[in-house]
Amino acid sequence: MLDMRNPMLWLIGIIALAALWVLTHGHFSAEARARRRREKSNRPLISRKRGPTVRLAVKVDKSKRDRKG
Repeated sequence: MLDMRNPMLWLIGIIALAALWVLTHGHFSAEARARRRREKSNRPLISRKRGPTVRLAVKVDKSKRDRKG
């Protein structure tokens, strides 16, 4: 089915490998990893809300002075 002696097949394969290398080299290089790390650390925070991250389902009695009404 595929003739391995066909030079056109080898040429297409070499071009495909070169394109794959060019596309992946920019993503996995040390400079690209450092750039992504810098961008990630300088991103704005999603929420600036101050408070507990987890709310417990515990009923706590409030003192008389903290009650409203």
